[in-house]
Amino acid sequence: MADTEEPLIRVRGLRVSAGETVLVDGVDLDVHGGEIVTLFGPSGAGKTTIATALAGVPAAGTVVSGQVLHGRRGAVRIGYLPQNAAGTLNPARRIGTALGELDRIRRRRNGIRGSSRAERQRRIAETLAAAAFDIDALGGVLRKYPFEFSGGERARLALAQVLTFDPDVLVVDEPTVGLDPIARAKLLTGLDDLRRAGKAVVLVTHDTFALEQVSDRTLFIRHGRLHETGELPVAVTTGPLDRTPKAPAEPALRVREVSVSYRGSTVLHAVDLELRRGEMLAMIGASGAGKSTIGRCIAGLVTPDVGEVRLDDRPLPSLRRRTRAQIAAVQYVWQESAASFDPRRTVLDQVAATAIRLTGTDRARATADALEILHHLGIDHHQAERYPAGLSGGQLQRAALARALGARPRVLVCDEITTSLDQPLAQRILDHLDEYRHRTGAAVLVISHDLRGYLPRADRVAVVDAGRIIETGSPATALDR
Repeated sequence: MADTEEPLIRVRGLRVSAGETVLVDGVDLDVHGGEIVTLFGPSGAGKTTIATALAGVPAAGTVVSGQVLHGRRGAVRIGYLPQNAAGTLNPARRIGTALGELDRIRRRRNGIRGSSRAERQRRIAETLAAAAFDIDALGGVLRKYPFEFSGGERARLALAQVLTFDPDVLVVDEPTVGLDPIARAKLLTGLDDLRRAGKAVVLVTHDTFALEQVSDRTLFIRHGRLHETGELPVAVTTGPLDRTPKAPAEPALRVREVSVSYRGSTVLHAVDLELRRGEMLAMIGASGAGKSTIGRCIAGLVTPDVGEVRLDDRPLPSLRRRTRAQIAAVQYVWQESAASFDPRRTVLDQVAATAIRLTGTDRARATADALEILHHLGIDHHQAERYPAGLSGGQLQRAALARALGARPRVLVCDEITTSLDQPLAQRILDHLDEYRHRTGAAVLVISHDLRGYLPRADRVAVVDAGRIIETGSPATALDR
């Protein structure tokens, strides 16, 4: 790439604020075709705020100043994949129908008329391949609705939608979150192919593997400012895997012979699982294996076709039929929960509201408790008093965990809650979960691909494959196999 080449994006003096809070200040940046620029830094540093400004889609409630120029006369096509990418999918449309319509829109905009079915299928297949889907299973993908996919798969489907419009610049925020190693490698290969085709990619990530594999230029973001140099985090371990096992405790929750089907396709097959009091159970498996569906059954968001979920050996109904005590007892923090915050209420108000509604705590006590939990999770009182637009996706994910903890649950299900966080912060979250379960005797189920972070802490590991729990055992045994 020649230094004299016209940049696809030119940024000068970028400043973004939310009310009195300055989120980003003094950012100058050029993005050229044929390169992958990575924005790297701790959660809340301003990476997503910069990315949304580059893409021309700043968060509601923020004010952007400075210059963000999209090529010569603004003729550059920008594609943006947000952190909560799955929320961009239409839940009422099959994937094949949605991608076909987007392809037709793109062709009409470009003045291209006429296209055979075979040509459309080929273009859709190429787009899904770039989003790390297996082309051999293309027919099954196209016939499904978004809810029939895992969180990681939905994020990749959202990426496929963006790629359908053939953008000159692709801005992607944490695209590897929730992906197993094979899917992650395929997705990074797809980003590298875009670069080789002359496209520009702006990658927001905490994934050091992604950074090492595909980044041409890494920009370190700290306190809303851009730095050309910085240090990558060093891997941190939390203890040996071969520690002495604890004596088995009584089960707090049981999943018994649970099967779930979507439109005739079985996604869970007679699943049996116990969550014991005071333990951390790590559930691992490939994207789409059924891990999140198990978590959603426990939370009452999915009703099993066969089998039941039992709390204290009593059947748990679906969520809408649960009592307040049952809802408080079983809390679920899911991968996309940052999108569940009401933009018109402060984060602190929404975190405190859970304790008020589910445990009967008075407002003053609930607010004080919420501030304490948020502080332990790395969110200070100034940040807590902001509206959701003033916090990063990672901060909102931690606030969602704080909201669940405010209910004082006896069973806590955490689905990919640390994968969009930098490593020191992820360790801090896990420290807090350890403290909570040891202090209260709560059972914690963590669903993740982050083996390094969870295996040293877990008491047991459940391995999920193709809708079945194929093995449950010690972390050392799971790692060996």
